[in-house]
Amino acid sequence: YRTESIFLLSFLVNHVTCALCDTVCTSVSSLKAHIRFRHCDDRPFHCHLCDNGFKNAYDLHKHVETHNDSDAYSCDVEGCGFTSRTLRTLTQHYKRA
Repeated sequence: YRTESIFLLSFLVNHVTCALCDTVCTSVSSLKAHIRFRHCDDRPFHCHLCDNGFKNAYDLHKHVETHNDSDAYSCDVEGCGFTSRTLRTLTQHYKRA
């Protein structure tokens, strides 16, 4: 029981809780990131091809891929013919098929 008590005490001391939703984070920096992504509407990363804004550079990068003229991904199933501009959409297609 002593190790469980030490673990619980360590958990309580080394973690911070979001006041907005009670999510527990392991550090103040991860709490700040959580608040920025879950509770703020700021979208400082903007697409240069349209008016869409994003919360981080990765999401912007994935969005810019959708502006490609060609479909880079295609379904391997014989006779399907499904094509997609993003790997994620192709993966979703495979899950549905």
